[in-house]
Amino acid sequence: MVRGGACEGFSIAIDGYHDGFDAFVDRVVPILQERGLFHDNYEGPTLRENLGAHEQYGLDLRLTKPARS
Repeated sequence: MVRGGACEGFSIAIDGYHDGFDAFVDRVVPILQERGLFHDNYEGPTLRENLGAHEQYGLDLRLTKPARS
């Protein structure tokens, strides 16, 4: 059904345990990648690069400058 155009996405509720997200990533994502339903190529090594966010959206420069004495 996913390939037939009947589905645009999924909402997934991860359980409240600490291993819920890890279990999903380790077990489900590889299956989706094997089936060609989840990408496995990324633009860069950081989330910023993968989202295409500009540097201006980074940490506020007022927080990174040394304090005046």
